[in-house]
Amino acid sequence: MKKIKWFLLFIILSIAFLLGARMILSGSFFYLYDQARDYLLVKDVVVNHTLMLIGNRSGLGGFFHGPLWIYAIAPIYALTRGNPFGLAYFYIGLQLFTVFVGYLVGSKLYGNKGGLLIALLIALSPATWSPVVNTVSADAEPLVYLAIFYFLVRFLRGDTKSFILAAFFTGLAFQFETASSLALLPTVFVMFFFGKKAYRNIKVILLSLVSFLLSLTSFILFDLRHKFLMTNSILGAFSGGAKGNGYMDLSTRIVSHFSGLVTAYQDPLFNQNILLVLLFAAIVIFALVLIIKNKKYEYRKEFFLLLLFPAIFFAFFIFYAYPVWPEYVFGLLIPVTFAFGIAMREVWKNVFGKALVVLFFLVTILNVSVYLHNQYLVKYQANDTAGSYKSQQALVEWIYKNSGSGKFGYFVYTPEIFTDGMDYLFYWYGKKNPSTIFENKKDLATYLIMYPHLANDNGAYNFWKKNVLHTQGKIMETKVFQSGITVEKLSIQNPEPPVDPNYYQGLIFR
Repeated sequence: MKKIKWFLLFIILSIAFLLGARMILSGSFFYLYDQARDYLLVKDVVVNHTLMLIGNRSGLGGFFHGPLWIYAIAPIYALTRGNPFGLAYFYIGLQLFTVFVGYLVGSKLYGNKGGLLIALLIALSPATWSPVVNTVSADAEPLVYLAIFYFLVRFLRGDTKSFILAAFFTGLAFQFETASSLALLPTVFVMFFFGKKAYRNIKVILLSLVSFLLSLTSFILFDLRHKFLMTNSILGAFSGGAKGNGYMDLSTRIVSHFSGLVTAYQDPLFNQNILLVLLFAAIVIFALVLIIKNKKYEYRKEFFLLLLFPAIFFAFFIFYAYPVWPEYVFGLLIPVTFAFGIAMREVWKNVFGKALVVLFFLVTILNVSVYLHNQYLVKYQANDTAGSYKSQQALVEWIYKNSGSGKFGYFVYTPEIFTDGMDYLFYWYGKKNPSTIFENKKDLATYLIMYPHLANDNGAYNFWKKNVLHTQGKIMETKVFQSGITVEKLSIQNPEPPVDPNYYQGLIFR
């Protein structure tokens, strides 16, 4: 029996690997602002030995994620000596580890079969495998939520002290994603009042508070040093203070957030195939009927709370006046998966329920098979867009070969003004090419790296050169890469005005 269990788990992990690793196996991943920003931060830790209280910026102006993600990838960074592609394999490892922990938690709560079912649902979810090639700190949220719900379920079953650790991991979630954690906190607090007489246990309440604050130590120290910058940012975001970019009025917000809630409930589905959606709904509704009738069902209480958790979560999110991006709610995969797993176990006792579950997995297997066939058995179409690591790597390699030895200037145009991607790659290649030095300043030979501009903005490059770089340098050479990135090599012989200081704000990521 044990051999069968581990064999099935190996199959599940293999499926998870195949679903998420195709682009990385082809030698690339999406190297965007978030990844480059993290590399620059972790470089500060590993190379410059900087200790930090905060990590990368969050979507809330003035608020930051915690430093734990940066410290987590620091050993990988050190082992690979800063190679960006080395960290891509860590992204796959994070995905597989999440699936494995899903099995461990599921088996502890619902037995080996329940653990395998939960691991399979987590492995098949796009919330788990699709972000692998574009991994950010938020992708660690499902892992943290597994810990939260392990202790929450134990708490709901009568182990009052488990709430202390649930509170700790709730605070830990702020390390990886801020906006969702601000809604997670009151939602978990609501769960506390479903524990039998837990709210009368002063010792548990005090220890839970201490545990929660302990997990936020770095935030508290940072806020004390910076005049409560993050606290004020949170109050502004949820009180409707200054209306920043993306602000939504209440009616628009309700529609937008409801759409996000529906998506969160569909997270365990491999895709939005209408048949899968209908089967999912049928299984959950059928389970609801059976569990409502069976008042002695052992998982009755936790099933309802797990199923309602995303709804309560989004009820608190209604105070957040900005879009809820998918990465904000990756963690909601866990309560929905737990609830769906319980639903499957319950309907399986019924002949009609068995048919629904079998049909659900048959349709899922068909969809997975088609996807894997297209990814591995049909000629793979390598991603060569401007966001591809392979594309940007080729560009930097060309510039180094073209430049030769000496000092050169370089500047980067992107519509969003962040230049971290090229800044890190020049640093990385500079270590291997000490005779060639690239700096963010004008030189006799200066390279302009211009990412694709926005649609209907054909004058963007000339405007940037004239009003930001203040250059009239002569174009010596132009190369347009397949990715759409254009490189111009300028010769700047005469003195020119300095670059607009606003150019460098892309380097200020803290």
